[in-house]
Amino acid sequence: MTTLDNKTTCCAVCREFSEQAILGSSYTHEPPDLDTRPGEMLRATLPYWIHECPHCGYAAPDLEERITDVEDIVRSEPYQNTEGRFLRHSFLLRQLGHFAEAGWTALHAAWLADDDGNHSLAQSNRRLAITLFKEGKSARQNFMNDPHEEFALVTDICRRASDFDEALSTCRAGLQGDGVPPLIEDILRLELTLIQNRDASRHTLAEIPERPEGAQRVTLD
Repeated sequence: MTTLDNKTTCCAVCREFSEQAILGSSYTHEPPDLDTRPGEMLRATLPYWIHECPHCGYAAPDLEERITDVEDIVRSEPYQNTEGRFLRHSFLLRQLGHFAEAGWTALHAAWLADDDGNHSLAQSNRRLAITLFKEGKSARQNFMNDPHEEFALVTDICRRASDFDEALSTCRAGLQGDGVPPLIEDILRLELTLIQNRDASRHTLAEIPERPEGAQRVTLD
């Protein structure tokens, strides 16, 4: 069961009060998408992952938590011209040098655009997520537990953005790596089929076929 509580929140930036819907608890009973978006019921809680102060525009998971050096960023023109609380929080994180976290928030913004039926915005947010993940890697910030998972995630983000050439090259690079875990290999082989079909739609882990008993991994040439 998903629970929401209304809470009077004091913004850490402007010290004004506002009512915010705070997520109390949730769960999931469906497999996640290939880009890690959780299944229902947790899937439906996305709009409550980031809150926004209606007075100054500060956007964060917890408006009462003060982040060092955030005030000037929030009051800046580029921040105020950024539309949407997820993209505002992503912008803030990027300015603070937290590129991997900013990339995840941009990806969450893409999920929100999916739900709103805004296909072009979802694509641009996914491309922003890739840019931020790359900036993070340059700064030695990982965005997944290991490189194999990163290959799988980037492949799906590029595919969903209809960047099929980049998705294909990433997918092949991931399959040719050493020590690819069986689940990641299966995800990438599914991605390979979807890319070849120029399929940019949502797919889940439930679509991965079961492996034959004793099956061995074969790398691509």
